[in-house]
Amino acid sequence: MKIGYMYKMHAYPPKGGNHVHAMELVQGFLKAGHQVRVLDDPTMPGVTSFSGSSTGDLQAFVDDIDVLYIRIDARYLGQWPEVGRCMEMAGSRPVVWEINSPANETLAFSWLGGRQLNVPESWLKGLKRWFHASRKMPGIKKEESLRRNLAKRVDSAICVSTALKGYAVETLGIADTTVLPNGGPLISEEEIAERRQKRVSDHFTVFYSGSAIYPWQGLDFLSAAIRLAEDRAPDIRFLLAVNQYSDSLPSGKNVEVVQGLNREQILDAICSADACVALHPEYFWSPYRFHGSPMKLFEYMACGTAVVTSDRGQMAELIEHGSNGLLCSDSPDDILAQLMTLRDDPELRRRLGFAGWQMIQKGRSWSDNVNTTLDVFTRQLEAKE
Repeated sequence: MKIGYMYKMHAYPPKGGNHVHAMELVQGFLKAGHQVRVLDDPTMPGVTSFSGSSTGDLQAFVDDIDVLYIRIDARYLGQWPEVGRCMEMAGSRPVVWEINSPANETLAFSWLGGRQLNVPESWLKGLKRWFHASRKMPGIKKEESLRRNLAKRVDSAICVSTALKGYAVETLGIADTTVLPNGGPLISEEEIAERRQKRVSDHFTVFYSGSAIYPWQGLDFLSAAIRLAEDRAPDIRFLLAVNQYSDSLPSGKNVEVVQGLNREQILDAICSADACVALHPEYFWSPYRFHGSPMKLFEYMACGTAVVTSDRGQMAELIEHGSNGLLCSDSPDDILAQLMTLRDDPELRRRLGFAGWQMIQKGRSWSDNVNTTLDVFTRQLEAKE
């Protein structure tokens, strides 16, 4: 099978979750014996990359594929005209959308950017947020209209959460949908043990991986819990791995911030930690409230490390409190309490870490995602025959 995958980024080496997603799928397709064609990504190993700079390039790309697979996220298709053109050129070839977000995710910067948990904002700041969000609404409306129009040509959608399945069906009108959360790497117990040998501290260590500038990463929740820990649990060490520094990053004797770790270093740090956190705020402006599939959660579990995560959305669907992880509210007291529970109960954190690892091993790995995605492609190709 020749798969045409459009994702509009240079994804290798991966620098974020969206890069990892594209890389894992592409490499999985190749490993399964298929060929992959991409647009404008000369960085991806093993693929044939077309420039996409002209109509002829796009036509050559489409002519060389059997199925067209397109990543849909918060970036506007209105600013990516190649999608509509390739879909039109595709003819009878199956078109599958990989839906990662509705257009209204862009409002996260308006409503969450620069916020600090439990720090009241002035009415003027609130007015500025409202004005910033209001200015984006016409663009969001226009973008969703474009998506609905293009979706008429979509044969199937792969949605990373149940919330996004609702978006695909109810808003975009795509009836054939599959829910497929992000995955985690398959890491053996032996490899985890080897990576844990690189641990550098005897202190109970809590690890966070993510951005210091994107407001949906929940860093303000963790920062508030870290401040509480200075008095209540000064023996807990917090290790924060970020792509860039920011004024919002917490500081103190119990905090270490590292920047720009590569993928292998991130996996080493996860394996060496005692607990990992994946905290995500509610999108109160959205009818879906929370639609994401936090990749860090799957990577934490793949490394056999106990997780503490927000009790909402996909996290609450996958994590059973006390069975394969711990759920928490947005309260700093609750977040710290869950971490202290893990600190004080080594057997619990071992059991939770192992249960999370088993979840990845038994159906939540990138290999499983690749197989499910290929099944969708095959089914659509057979339907076209």
